[in-house]
Amino acid sequence: MRVLFTTWASGAHLVPMVPLARALLEAGHQVRVAVPSECAAAVARTGLVPVQIGALPVAVVRAPAVARRPRGIWPTDWPVRPAALTPEQHGVLRACGDRQVRIAEAMAQGLVAFARCWQPELVVHDAGAYAGTVAAGALGVPAVGQLWGSAAVLRLDRQRLEGPPLPGYARLMRRYGADPAREPDLWLDPCPPSLALPSRARRLPVRFVPYDGTSPGETPSPYEARRAGAHPASHENPGRHEHPGRHEHPGRHEHPGHSGRHEHLGRPGRHTAASNGRRGPGGGPGRSGPVRVCAAWDDAGGPPDAVRAALWAAESRGVEVVRVGSAAEGRPPAGPLHRVLPGCRALLHQGGGAAVLAAAMAGVPQLVVAPRLEHQLNGARLARVGAGIYLPADALDAARPGARAAGARLALDLFALLEQPSYAAAAHALRREALAMPGPDKAVRAVTRLAGPAV
Repeated sequence: MRVLFTTWASGAHLVPMVPLARALLEAGHQVRVAVPSECAAAVARTGLVPVQIGALPVAVVRAPAVARRPRGIWPTDWPVRPAALTPEQHGVLRACGDRQVRIAEAMAQGLVAFARCWQPELVVHDAGAYAGTVAAGALGVPAVGQLWGSAAVLRLDRQRLEGPPLPGYARLMRRYGADPAREPDLWLDPCPPSLALPSRARRLPVRFVPYDGTSPGETPSPYEARRAGAHPASHENPGRHEHPGRHEHPGRHEHPGHSGRHEHLGRPGRHTAASNGRRGPGGGPGRSGPVRVCAAWDDAGGPPDAVRAALWAAESRGVEVVRVGSAAEGRPPAGPLHRVLPGCRALLHQGGGAAVLAAAMAGVPQLVVAPRLEHQLNGARLARVGAGIYLPADALDAARPGARAAGARLALDLFALLEQPSYAAAAHALRREALAMPGPDKAVRAVTRLAGPAV
């Protein structure tokens, strides 16, 4: 059976598809991954075969300004209650949907041309790559959407989320002879059920598989394991049987859950908790060594000043901070997030799906400072099950108390995660739920059945 995968970006878009693609190869199927040319190297590093379908103009990829930091109060379950949104909020969603349609338009010609030549029996696309549904419709084969850890199944190509297709998307589908009302036949969802919002879409839960960003068979260096503070012999690591490897260098589309940098840091002139031997919050008689937390950030500019201030406040109380992604502020690379977390007792991050899932698999409580709508959804769901604390990034700006004061308030939330046992208990319950989800092998059986009994 020939299976065509496609995405428009590497990092958090590509990585969730890799375990299924590898499982299909191991089952004897043929796999190709069609991507814009700037993503081809990332695909090749996974050991999969990339197919370049042209370049995406930067202007097409750039997210609309209203989506980068949406203002105002959004319902925590807005994807299932679109009627509760204001016209301005629907305008934000429309701008996000129009951007994804533009990306699909830029990909469609090359993707459909290759698909017609290679004749796959199935198309698997990431949740934001609408061109995959277009190609599947053009060929009349099943389409499978791959989610990446969002609490919701979002199809922003629909007017007001539940209405008819956006005009541009409808035109694109008709251009290639596809039905504009066509939806993926199945969604693969790595989000633990207790975090997921209800949806009418047909979903198959599939366990999150940590991935380092390289080909099978490569192992982390002793330097990586030592710097991550995670010793496989002494830490329970749910990803220990997966193919490990070196991380990718951070780039435009990278995510701290899959690539980045980390370092045990203190303020200049101050010893870190690793060297001074102090125990931070929650360091009772039953614990030895420093309390370690992780800070992961994927924006190129690094974390806001208030987040930096919170980390400094934690370090001043003897907490050892391990920084991943752009939070590492240019220090040498050492390992991916899922290898760092088993040695940590909390994660402070933006709420991206890959980071949420990595922390869930590690049983680590999470503090989410969420700038974007999807991040806010994830943070609110974590808070709902008691496995974390969440606030929109705007909340740090609204009171405008200054970065230091806002950081002190944020540090109190971080200390609460470390000191209150309920957060750790809820995080461990979430871990058990995540580990109980079926693996990629079950997904292989499900997706191949879509193509019919003959394949």
